Amino acid sequence: MSNRAVLRFARRSLAVAAALVSSAALVSATRLADSPHFYGDDPLWEEASTQDASGVRAGAVSLNWDLVENLFGKPGDPDLDRRAMNINTVGEVPDGPWFTNRAGARPLTPDEVARGGGDGLGPAPGRWTIVSAKSDGITPGFTVRDARGVAWFIKFDPPGWRGMATGTETVVSRLFWALGYHVPEYYVANLRVDDLVIEPGAQISPPGAEPREMQRRDIEWLLERADRDADGSYRVSASKMLPGRPLGGFRFYSTRPDDPNDVFPHEHRRELRGYGTFAAWLNHVDAKSANTLDTLIVEDGHAFVQHYLLDFGSTLGSAAVMPREYWEGHEYLVEPKEIGKGILGLGFYRRPWRTNRVYEAPAVGRIPADHTHWDPELWKPRVPNPAFLRARLDDKFWAARKVAAISDDVIRAAVATGQFGDPDAEAALIRMLIERRDAIVRRYLPAINPVVNPALDDAGVLRFENAASGAGVAPEPKGYRAEWSWFDNQTGETRPIGSTSGSGPHLPAPAHLSRAPGDFVCVAISAVGEETHAAWERPVVAYFRPRANGWRLVGEDRLP
Repeated sequence: MSNRAVLRFARRSLAVAAALVSSAALVSATRLADSPHFYGDDPLWEEASTQDASGVRAGAVSLNWDLVENLFGKPGDPDLDRRAMNINTVGEVPDGPWFTNRAGARPLTPDEVARGGGDGLGPAPGRWTIVSAKSDGITPGFTVRDARGVAWFIKFDPPGWRGMATGTETVVSRLFWALGYHVPEYYVANLRVDDLVIEPGAQISPPGAEPREMQRRDIEWLLERADRDADGSYRVSASKMLPGRPLGGFRFYSTRPDDPNDVFPHEHRRELRGYGTFAAWLNHVDAKSANTLDTLIVEDGHAFVQHYLLDFGSTLGSAAVMPREYWEGHEYLVEPKEIGKGILGLGFYRRPWRTNRVYEAPAVGRIPADHTHWDPELWKPRVPNPAFLRARLDDKFWAARKVAAISDDVIRAAVATGQFGDPDAEAALIRMLIERRDAIVRRYLPAINPVVNPALDDAGVLRFENAASGAGVAPEPKGYRAEWSWFDNQTGETRPIGSTSGSGPHLPAPAHLSRAPGDFVCVAISAVGEETHAAWERPVVAYFRPRANGWRLVGEDRLP
């Protein structure tokens, strides 16, 4: 992408953000109206951080306030049906500090996903030097420096559940990386207490006490809550220290006011809305601000904020310090309607999740035994998430295409990184991931018009694909119709040309379609036939501009 395009993207982003402020709305609308609908380099594939973010300050999101605000408040834009704001002109999320397109954008090999974007090297064996200790929260942990000088955060399995938390975190990190998110590198490793040394001045903050210098007995106290192998060693999850200066987590609504590049409200970012579908797949019930991290990166003198997801101990069948609770994934922490039913039922009302069969094993915790009737639309995290609540069908369609691109072999490779040591438990986990993936694909790909990848060639043939039929979750319709129009790129007005139809995903263009410079064509593509999904009758509108050897796709509208 050219420097001009990068700067133009930043200017357009700031204009969109300004339009949200009522005092500037009219001015912004006027300026946007004077601009063309599509620019010469659309669609953009990079969300560039052009502004200097060196003034960003660290600050943690209050865990208690975040809990109360999301359980009992309604943070974020009151409009629950606003189109995602950070997508490019073809409805995709550009690469940038929040997200990098991987699954669905290019082939992913099992080996690549097993590495998870890292070098495949966990902590170096030998002495590990403790530089700080985690004594708050629900899981014990250390920050250590290995023999190579690399910093790692170390966490443990709870007693009696060897592999559950450590393996789960490693597996899920690989899958979130494959889906496109920025995550730390996680590895399963083994630790011997004799290999631990305490760095002079290392601090620990005991519960309810002031920080003090760490002592050897603190290691023993912390490890009382960790599973211990018969040989005296401990299985651990090691996450590599992230680059940059830690700034604290991000909220799932509004923007970070001190980051000049953070112009899209988080609840209107497609990758954060789609994160809800991915969280449902992986049963990530703890998807909250405390499990995110922003860091300040400086490259070639330019400072910007990078956004990470982390801490995946409460996913799949694990709740970090115990197996997943039976209700998790089915209800929020507070469900007034369910509480009311219980009171009115005088104790005889039985919540639906109580009858679900589960598979339980120390290596993976507690997972549902059957996903035949699992509906991702009914899944819930522990606490409502503002971005998840604003996810529309086009956001979920986008997410379902990403999930569909995760093959069985990639799932097996990701699960293998957990080193669970229990073949039956691994098989159950693989089956869960495959069945839930397929349920997401069945639920969301046919839910709206699934026409994707439209292309208009030099011979005047419009070709496209049906994502739902291609995934085997819906039959091909009897046919397709295309309504063709000229599109005025400056005013947005259209002028009908004609319509064409056919039985397959390839339709002729009207005769004598002009390819004069500056001419734009828009094509509204819909399915036809008595048995066609009603949602498929709403057209996907593709926009093309002429080029030397055909037409270039510059825009795509799936839902207004």
